This record gives sequence, structure tokens and C-alpha cells, in this order.
Amino acid sequence: MDSFQRNGHPCQNNQGYCYNGKCPIMTNQCIDLGGPGVNVSPDICFTLNQYSQGCGFCRMENGTKIPCAAKNKMCGKLICEKGNSTCTCFSATDDPDYGMVEPGTKCGDGMVCINRQCVDVQTAY
Repeated sequence: MDSFQRNGHPCQNNQGYCYNGKCPIMTNQCIDLGGPGVNVSPDICFTLNQYSQGCGFCRMENGTKIPCAAKNKMCGKLICEKGNSTCTCFSATDDPDYGMVEPGTKCGDGMVCINRQCVDVQTAY
């Protein structure tokens, strides 16, 4: 039986925090986008989001990629590892939000992504 936990409650062995009845964690998001065998990239890959380099960015404004502040780099584009490709993104031309880190995803100890920002879990909920 599934039981609903309040937002911010640790889930998946502390890999994430409950958010609206789900436990969004980056590993599962990478698998959803790229299939089995896809993992989250090392944190260093997420620096792409700070500089809007390659596929990395935090949000789009009028078709322009806006970079993340350093503290928010884990809350922009989801960057995964697939095979020998360490820093891989998944995109869709018709949906700028496709492949972005989902709201409520853990971005640090006691921190979650809300509106592309990494904020304290207590503040978020």
C-alpha cells in the first residue's frame, strides 16, 4: 500500500524528498529520458548550466538560453551519462522544458529545486 507523505519528507533512501505525491530523483529522470543504463552525470557536468554551454542552461527567455547561478546549477538542464558520453542532455525542439530537472528534485543536502532554484527544503514547503 502506498502512503502519501508530506512534501519535503525524505524518500528513496534519502536520495530525494517527497513532492506532490512523487519522489523525483535525477537517476529516474535520466532513465525516463534515455532508457535503461542511463545515469546522472557527475556534478562537474552541471557546470554547463552556469555558462549556457552546449546543452546546458537554466531557463529560456525569448529563445535565449539563460545560465544558472552557481548555486542553482543542479536545477537547470538535467545532464546524464549514457555509455561513453559523460555529459549528455535530452531535448525536444517543441518543448523548451523537456529534459529539465523536475521541480522538487534534491539538489543538495536539505535542498530542492523549485522554479529552477536550489532552495532549502523547509523554505520550499
